[in-house]
This record gives sequence, C-alpha cells and structure tokens, in this order.
Amino acid sequence: MKRKALSKKRKVVSTVASGIVAVLIAATMVAVNILVVDPQNSRMADNFVGRGDYIDNKGVKTADFDLDYYKQDYEGDALVAEQDRIDAEIVEQGTILLKNESNLLPLQAGTSVSLFSANSVPQSGGLMLPGMVPPTDLKTALSNAGFSVNDALWTFYAEGDGSECGLAEGSIGYGDDEDFAINECSLDRVLAGKGVKESLEGTLPIYVFDRVAGEGRDMPRSMYNHAESAEDKVRSYVEPDSTELEILSYLNDNFDNVILLVKANAAIELDWVDQFPNIRSVVVSQRTREQVASVLSGAVNPSGRTVDTYAADAANSPAAQNFGSYQYVDSAGELTKYNYVTYAEGIYVGYRYYETRYEDFVLGQGNAGDFDYASEVVYPFGYGISYTSFDWTDYDVNWEGKKATAHVTVTNTGDVPGRDVVGIYMQSPYTDYDVANRIEKSAVSLIGMGKTPELAPGESTTVSIEIDESQLKSYDSLNTGTYILEPGDYYLTAGINAHEAVNNILAVKGKTVADGMTSNGDAALVSLYNPKISEIDATTYAVDPVTGTSIKNLFDDARGDGEFLSRSDWMGTWPVPDGEPDERHISEWGNEINGTNADGTPASFTRVKKISDEDLAKLDSFDSLNPTDPSSITDTPVYGQKNGLTLIELRGLDFDDPKWDQLLDQLTPEDYQDIITWSGYGTPFLDSVNKPFGLDADTASGLIYGGTGRMYPSPMMLAQTWNDELAYDYGKLIGNESLVGGANGWYAPAMNIHRTPFSGRNGEYYSEDAWLSGVVGSKSALGASEKGMYTFIKHFAINEQENHRGDRAGQFGLATWSNEQAIREIYLMPFEMSIKAGDVKVDYVAQGEDGTLSQANTTVRASQAVMTAFNRLGFTWTGGHYPLITELLRDEWGFNGFIITDNANTGVFMDAYQMIESGADAKLTALRESARYEFDKDNPAEYKYGRDAMHRVLYTMAHSNAMNGAMPGSVFVEAFKTTDMIRLGVNIGGSLILLLLVGFTVRRFWPNKAVQTQEVSA
Repeated sequence: MKRKALSKKRKVVSTVASGIVAVLIAATMVAVNILVVDPQNSRMADNFVGRGDYIDNKGVKTADFDLDYYKQDYEGDALVAEQDRIDAEIVEQGTILLKNESNLLPLQAGTSVSLFSANSVPQSGGLMLPGMVPPTDLKTALSNAGFSVNDALWTFYAEGDGSECGLAEGSIGYGDDEDFAINECSLDRVLAGKGVKESLEGTLPIYVFDRVAGEGRDMPRSMYNHAESAEDKVRSYVEPDSTELEILSYLNDNFDNVILLVKANAAIELDWVDQFPNIRSVVVSQRTREQVASVLSGAVNPSGRTVDTYAADAANSPAAQNFGSYQYVDSAGELTKYNYVTYAEGIYVGYRYYETRYEDFVLGQGNAGDFDYASEVVYPFGYGISYTSFDWTDYDVNWEGKKATAHVTVTNTGDVPGRDVVGIYMQSPYTDYDVANRIEKSAVSLIGMGKTPELAPGESTTVSIEIDESQLKSYDSLNTGTYILEPGDYYLTAGINAHEAVNNILAVKGKTVADGMTSNGDAALVSLYNPKISEIDATTYAVDPVTGTSIKNLFDDARGDGEFLSRSDWMGTWPVPDGEPDERHISEWGNEINGTNADGTPASFTRVKKISDEDLAKLDSFDSLNPTDPSSITDTPVYGQKNGLTLIELRGLDFDDPKWDQLLDQLTPEDYQDIITWSGYGTPFLDSVNKPFGLDADTASGLIYGGTGRMYPSPMMLAQTWNDELAYDYGKLIGNESLVGGANGWYAPAMNIHRTPFSGRNGEYYSEDAWLSGVVGSKSALGASEKGMYTFIKHFAINEQENHRGDRAGQFGLATWSNEQAIREIYLMPFEMSIKAGDVKVDYVAQGEDGTLSQANTTVRASQAVMTAFNRLGFTWTGGHYPLITELLRDEWGFNGFIITDNANTGVFMDAYQMIESGADAKLTALRESARYEFDKDNPAEYKYGRDAMHRVLYTMAHSNAMNGAMPGSVFVEAFKTTDMIRLGVNIGGSLILLLLVGFTVRRFWPNKAVQTQEVSA
C-alpha cells in the first residue's frame, strides 16, 4: 500500500506536537535525575518508598532459631485499633478544662453552636502521605457528636470571604524567614458574610484561639513586623490582637454563654478572659477533632493538666528578660556573625519562679517586693479541672532506707466518672549556706506523679508513688562542686497543682490567707522527712550511682560574666536584658518593643553587647575543649583486614569484647568517611563488615517514614495527660510501627525545656518542668527501645530557643550562658533520666568458640542514641563539646551509644573533627558536599577518634531491630534501589519515546519516492 503524502500544514502541526511532547519528556527525565541523583533527595525518597534491601539466609539453618528478636504486638486491624486508641487517649487525657463556670460544659445534645475564627476551619497545606489519617474537621466532629453546627458561619470561613483569613505559617523554611501575621477576619467582615448574622441567633459561640510557630523561629515578643496597627505592633504574639478582641467583645455582649477553645502549643496569655464574663468555659486542646467533640458533649471527662504556668504576662517572667535576638558586636561596634542568650534566671523557670517568690512574699523574706500572685499567674503548673470532683485522704509517706512510697486515697465525690492526677512535690531547706554559696531552692519541685483509672461516682482508689532521697539533693557549684544533701526538714506534699502544693506547705508553717496566701492550704497533705545528718553531706550524691564516677563541675566556662537571680534578694538580682538595643538594626526576629524610631513611635531593635577579640576568637575556633594534645596520640591506623567477621556475629557481645577490635580492623577509610559525614536519616551500608543500612526516621509525633505514616498529637499534649503509662504505650506503638515500616532509629523524643511560652518548638517538647519532661521522654524511649529502636533523645543540650539556632545561612550557633546548677537540675535532667531509664532485653544467636550456635539473650540500655544541638554551651558548639559529651554523657553517665548532630547540611560551624574529638560520632548530613571534612586515614588522632565513633555506631546497630531475621552466617544484601529503578525506567522509557519521535519526524519530511514518481509522470 502506498502511503499518502501529508500536507505541509499537517506536517508542521505534527512536528510541533512532537516537539512539545519531546520537551515534556526531556524535562521529566531531567527532573527525575536531579531529584534521584541528589543524595539527600534519593536517600529520603528511598526511605519513603522502601529500600528493598534483604537478608540472604541460604547459608544458615534458620529453622533451629527464633530470629524474630523483636515481635509485633499488633498486626493488621489490631494495629490500627491500637493506633486509634493511643491517638484518642492522648487527646482525651491531654485536653485541659481550665474554666467551667455555671457548669456550662458538657453541652446538651442537639445544642446549636457557631464556630468563630478563621482558625476553626482546617488551614490549607500539609502533606498527606500513605498511612496518614485525613483529619476530621471540627464541624464534622461536632456534628457526629450530636451538635448542630452553624453552616453559614462555617461556610464563610471555609469557602467564602473568610477563607482568605487565618494565621500565617510562622516560621518559613525552617527559619529562613518568618510571617506571624494573625490575619483574623474583622467583625464587620464576618457579620457581612452571606447569611451569617441571621444564623447566629439561638446558637452558642465557640471561639477557636490558635497560634503557630515552628522549627527555626520563635514566637514574636512584639508584633512590630507583623501587625498593621500601632496598638497591635506593641502586643506580643501570645495575646489576642485588636481584631480578635473586637470579636470576643461582640460575643460577650451578645451571648450569655461563650466557650473559648485554645489550640496553641504554648501557654498563651489568658488574663484577658476576665474582661469577658460570658466566656464561661475555657478548654485547651491542640487536636480539635472527634475527642474534643466528645469532651464538649460529656462523653469524655477531660483529665489533662497544664505542663506550664499560664502567666498573665509572659514577658514578665525572669527568663523572658533574656530571650530573642541578641548579637555580639566587635571592638569597633560592628555586628559579628554570632548570637547569644543568657539564662540569667538560673533555676527559676516557670513555676519555680512564680511559686517560690509567692512563698517568700507570704513569709516576708527574700526582698520579694509587692509580688501579687493573683495578678501574675492565671493558671498554675499542674492545673486542670473536671466535670466531677475528687477528695484526697489518708496521705502518708513510708520510708524504707533512702526510698519511700507516698500513698493517697482519691475518691470521686461527684456525679460522673472521671480521672484525677496526684502530684508529689518537695521542698528542701533554704539555708544560710545556700545564700552564701548561691545555691538556689525552689519552693516546690515535682518529684512524683500518678493518675487514677476512671473512677465511678463514689469510687475510691489508692495512688502509690515511689520517690527517692536522691531527688532531694541540690547542686553546689561554687563550693563543693557537686551534689549535696543538707540537714533539716524536707516537706513532701500531695498537690493538685504546684500552687496548692506551696499552700499546703505554708499551712504547716502556720500561714493562712491573713498572711497574704491566695487560699488556705491542707496541712494533712504534707509529710516531713529529715535525713538525720548534722552537717552537709557532700559525699553520698557526689558520685554517679550507675558508673561510680565522681560528679564535678564541668561547665564553669558556660557561666559567663553575669549574675543570676537569687531568692535571697528577688528585687536586687532581678534579671535585666544582657544587651542594649541597637537603634541601627530593627529586629527581624521578633524582639520585644525596646526603643523608639526617629519619629518617636515604639520600635523593636536587635540587642547587642561588645565581645573582646579574645572571646571572638574562641567563637571562631573549632576547639572541642578536649585536653589531650592530638600530637600525643600514636595509634597505628589499621584498615581492610580480612578477619572474616560480620556485624551480626557481634550482636549480644559486650561493648569491650575483644572481637570488636577485630571487626573494626576490617573497616576501610571510606567507611569512616561515610559514617562520620553522611549519616543523615540513615547510616550507610558497609560492605567491609556487612553492616546494613540503618534507617533513622523523623519526627517526634510519629514516624513520617519507616513506620505506617500515622501522626499523633503533639508531645506537649502527651505530657498534658500526666500519664507515664500512656507515654510508655505511645513509645511501644512507635516501636511496633517500626517493625512494619523498617525504621531502626527515631529522631525523638525531644526533651528541651519550655523556658518561655515563646519558644517555637514548645509543641515538640514536653514541659517547663525537668522531671515531668524526663518521665514522659524516658517512658516513650523505653517503649520504643523494647522493639529494637535506638531513640535519638534530643536536642542535647540547653537548646531552648529557635532564633539564631544555627542551621540556616548566616547562622553560627547560639552561644548559651547559664550556671552549673541550672544546667544540671533543669536542662540536663530529662536526658539523664532517659539515659538511666533501664535496660531492655536483646535476643540473639550466640556463636561459641567451636562454632556451635545457640539461642541467647542479654541486655542493653534502653536509650542507645542521642542527638546533639545547634547551639553552643558557652563558646563551644554542643555537638563538639568534650566536657558535655565525653566527661558527662560518656564518663559520668556511662553512655556508649550513638551520638549524631542535628541537621548539619547547612551548619557550616559543625566541624566533623571537632565532633569526633569531643566524643560524638556522626553528622546528620544527607549531602556529601555538606561533609566539609575529609577523613585523614594516616592521622593517628583522627584514626583514634574515628575508630571510637565507628565502634559506637556499629554497637548500636548490632543491638537494634536492624538485625531482625539475621544470625551468624546471614548476609545483608544492598538491593538495587527503588529510586534507581525509577530513574532507570524513566531514562530508558523516555529515551525510546524520544527516538521514536525523532524517527517519526524524520520520516514525516523524508521524500516519498512513490509520490515523486507520480508527479513526474503527470
């Protein structure tokens, strides 16, 4: 058959179409290759889609052994049911009822409600990954709970004119920029919405108050850069702006009953609620879905408690006096590249300040001034009410040696079932010795807690809480340089919150409301303990109870040159900002209003102070503070030995077993380079010792990959449950999910302190209290580790500020200054509690000297991994700080696990040699060019420190769930990656299509001989 000649027009159209298709295919090929070839993208993509690596067991007799060292507790529907249970219980037990006048809540079925605020509807954005549960919006949740939801108002915010309103995203690009605009719809705009005003009649308003922050930026102390009006510019982000107040005023004036639903992951200011008496109920819940609707309906009785003090003015705390954007200037007065923060409040963070100054005011001591607790604190630490009431009786503390158990009987005296929380608080004597040596003592400190099961009306239970004398010790940094126990009476009280705990103790001291107390305490809930010593004991707690290592000052260099707040003289030692406003530089990081512009209007400037050339050089250096001279190290490097060992063969062996040296001798210089500099989101496969790839997953609210993709309520909300058993169950569930998705490590739990409500990552951290943070974090880590995960407890340490933390361009690590008592008693305590959380069982197949194999087990510490921080402790980066990492973490606490940096892809100051010289192990980098380090295989010091790092990483991996299914003789096989298959498929397929398109185009314009012949004949 002769082909017909195409018209010139059709040829052109076909060719253009082919060209467009070719361009699209070529662009797809380029995009896929860029995304997949880029090491960071390819590693993350492989983590999400699965790596395909496997274990070859053809050469071993697996039938004789149980190689499922870590077993799932739940599979299929049972796993989903457990996920749903944990999710629901965190919300139900973590939702806090702060106010409920006239018993407005729970609402009657069928109540018609109007949801006010743009923050009541889901905000656009957010990545949905496989396994993630699509969130139920608040309207649907309330409707399902039996309420009628005002559709006109909801439609206005969700789809109408109000959809343009709502909070800006806060931190942008992990801190590259910020946008904290509140952007609430004005009252006029709301009421002008289609059918809105008429729809409000006969409804009960629920105002949803929310705030956001995020990694890399803290909440603004002033809205100078984000608000439009002059009155709003001077407000902070944690208080309502004029638009929000206008709406709240309208609701108060036009409705008899209003509910305030607070979503923020921060102890926002709520003193303004008193301006609106018709706001009768206040509920805090960071997850506004089905369970919150159940709380409002009464199907669930909330039992959450505050984990922070809700201050009337967050800017008035001693910690807030030094928080934000502070920058060093050089001798010429020019800005340097370094920022700093001074923890001048010492130990007086959160309730430790408010409750201690309150007690001193009542007792008439410490130059407490005219301190008015009621005007300073809206809701104390540990506060939360219920739909029922409880009575506590039969309190006692039984001591056996240095350990004790506190008991209290809790009875539900109300009409509905509910759960209660018991806190045990202690007060140690504040002596002349303390005053002379600047040892600070909080009026109360939380040292124990217990949560009741759900109690029916009239039902009682006895809550038993174990405590230890070691919890009564104090750190003496200026004299003995260690922990001490002082003679005298120690008060132990059961408190429904921190404030009532102080009142109980004051009652024992004979004080009443006549002495300035906010309410009379209950002396029956106080027990006295006396260690029966006649002088200060600087011996018993001067050694670590696990390692026997002497405890001594390690952080004198981080004390700085400032003074710290003391309860011996509140007024005289009150912190002032450690820097002066620099009127040349408007703060781009949300500083407080601290000056005026040229036109006299209030302004927010960067605060600065001068740094000496000598100290500036310390910031510029990569000194780890390791006292060993590198030139004195004479280790002979050994690489590539053929000892025939594989990593699985060392599972179950002690850390100092001689076989580890044989295994380490097999490593190559390339292995050192890869592990030390390229361990972000997973540690590389090592052929020399047959180490599998170790998959390390983010985030603190669930495994975003390497699990099922299920995300849970924030860690702050988990802490609000005050339920250590639930924290353990959550960690155990994460461990179960890792067995489904293949994660070995978890970049969590995160346990930095809520130093102020302004911290951008308070939602990821637990509390202002160190002990509560330690309990929730350690229990979560323990649960996950029982399923073979190594949990990177983070961010180690003293990392309570996002601004200038150090991971974005132009940032070089925030220099953090504090004293040793505060560092140890507040900021390190959660980490120490996690490191010492206990041991977990490790099953393995042991290989005898004669080659015989047998099933065996041993134990390792539950916490096997730590993530360091971006900030500096003093002048020195925490990830390369020898006293912090080697002297404290490794020597004093006995930690021999895996230490990784925080994200080092952009942290140019995070030096790999400084890191390993300090005793840490690997950089969290997924980009090879981010290594900024080439391992020198011939340098004895680099070899020694690198070998130590490799030992710790391999030991951690060997005792993790990465070994599930393997035994001596098994071979881990690194498969052809899914991303490589995608890239190869796209390249081959795309190339074939391009060739076909070229062929068709050539053929289209190739002369048709048959047609030409016919034309000539004609």
